[in-house]
Amino acid sequence: MQLMAYLQNAFGIGYEERLNEVWSASFSLPADDDKNAECLPLRYVEIFDGEERVDLFRIMPTKTQRSYDGKTITYSCEHVLATLMDDIMFQYHQVGGAGFPISSVIQYILSKQSTPRWEFDACEFDDEFEYNYENDNLISALFAVTEPLESDYMWTWDTSTTPWTLNLVRPETQPSAWIRYGKNLEGITVDEDPTQLITRIYPLGYGEGVNQLNIVDVNPTGLPYIDADTIGEYGVIAYPYVDLSIDNAATLYAAAKSVLEQMKRPRRTYSVEGLELYRLTSDPIDKFRTGAMVRIIDEELGIDIIDRVQVRGRPDIEGAPGDVKLEIANKADSQATDTNKLASRQRISETYAQGATNIDTQNFADNCDPDHPAVLQVYVPEGTARINKLSLMYETEAFRAFSKAIAAAPATTSGPSSIETTENGGASINTNTGQQLWNIDYNYGLPEVSERTGGHNHGIAPGTQLSTPGGGYVTFVGADNHSHGLVSHQHVFDIPAHYHEMEHTHEIPEHTHEIEYGIFEGPIPSALTITVDGNTMPGGSTSGADIDIIPYLSKDANGRVQRGVWHEIKIAPDSLGRIVASVVMQLFVQSRGGGDY
Repeated sequence: MQLMAYLQNAFGIGYEERLNEVWSASFSLPADDDKNAECLPLRYVEIFDGEERVDLFRIMPTKTQRSYDGKTITYSCEHVLATLMDDIMFQYHQVGGAGFPISSVIQYILSKQSTPRWEFDACEFDDEFEYNYENDNLISALFAVTEPLESDYMWTWDTSTTPWTLNLVRPETQPSAWIRYGKNLEGITVDEDPTQLITRIYPLGYGEGVNQLNIVDVNPTGLPYIDADTIGEYGVIAYPYVDLSIDNAATLYAAAKSVLEQMKRPRRTYSVEGLELYRLTSDPIDKFRTGAMVRIIDEELGIDIIDRVQVRGRPDIEGAPGDVKLEIANKADSQATDTNKLASRQRISETYAQGATNIDTQNFADNCDPDHPAVLQVYVPEGTARINKLSLMYETEAFRAFSKAIAAAPATTSGPSSIETTENGGASINTNTGQQLWNIDYNYGLPEVSERTGGHNHGIAPGTQLSTPGGGYVTFVGADNHSHGLVSHQHVFDIPAHYHEMEHTHEIPEHTHEIEYGIFEGPIPSALTITVDGNTMPGGSTSGADIDIIPYLSKDANGRVQRGVWHEIKIAPDSLGRIVASVVMQLFVQSRGGGDY
């Protein structure tokens, strides 16, 4: 940053520091001061209280007025923490939860700055909560981070260097300064206000009507409200705590407990007009700081208390350098009120999408048998915030067919075929005969062999002389009856293993089966078995209406019906049959996610 001007003629310089809020300041210049030209809207102003730097502010509205002592221009300023109002978390953001401490949430919020002026430095809290933002400005989102914290906290910062740094710390618990009547206490007003007293709180978050988020599932008592430990003292004073930005029950529960802790007793405020003696004494006990614990003693009024400085104001550091105004209270102004002020300024509460209730019916009808159950699948969208109702209705009917026969076209079956005859190791066949006598006969001039016939010759007349080698001869003599004996013997034939191949074709001539169209009914089951996501439902009635199946649906680790998955309903009869069923779902679906097609 570049120094543009030193406002040496400024007067009426004052500032107010509020715990965990945006500080404010103001100053005036004579209307004819040339430095007015440098005091433009949104320019930064560094304010000092004596030698001590107060902080860095930026100019906001200006007011020009004429008074008896001349014409002046007054400038109102806000702390530069308000620069976080210049950016928004556009549309929907979900951040935090298990494994993501508060520090990571703060860093995520600061990452949305269009101009990175702020960085996160230190955090003394490691709580883990889930946060949802939708079109929030960054400072509203930042202050919402601390809403679930039950213990005291304090935002601190350093704007002396750039980038500016932000811290979330635990404030001191022991008194560091004293205010005593007769020393530095000039005036005191005690205000005890029971109008913001609450002893029972009903937290409500995202949604509407019966679909609005509550704490029943996370409250140890199982009730939709939380009671303060002061209910016995003040009675039941109920209050609905509504934060539509919260859609996590644990975060809602923690935020409501934090609010109840602050509002369970009447707000007691001490408005103190005192003297800032630190400039004179340099004693820390005379130094009043926002967020510090201070002891107030006034014996005449019977006051001796220790409470925290909620507001510290210096109305005129030049005209009345010792004057200081303190607001010391047992608790800050209603946290819910502060949050609503921020929301009203940006009208962000009107931009939160709250979703809508939807009713969907899925119908189903099919044949089935014991081995092939009727299967109906139901999808629960990922964006379902709440399931109000999921019921089953069904009836059992007779098995249904729609024809008795079908037509058949001509058909031919052809191709090679083999018929095998196999003898393991081959085969042997034996032939045996007995001994028999055979006679040689001459019949019709031709030789032949016959069984047991008379004498015969072989075409040579008896007495014929037959020559022999060497020149001699012999005389042929016809044989008398005789026989040749055949000795008993056998013939062995070996047949090896073999097969015979045959090509063949079977031809089925064209023919037709006549079709009989219609609706034909079969048997009706007498009992059913119904399973939902593998869980068998009791009973076996053949019909049912408005049956709650939510207890049988598959659940996630938190015991809620699984989202973003198909749930399966199976209905198995004890015989052939037909099932007609419907599933009715009443869901509350978030208006988040998806596209615009």
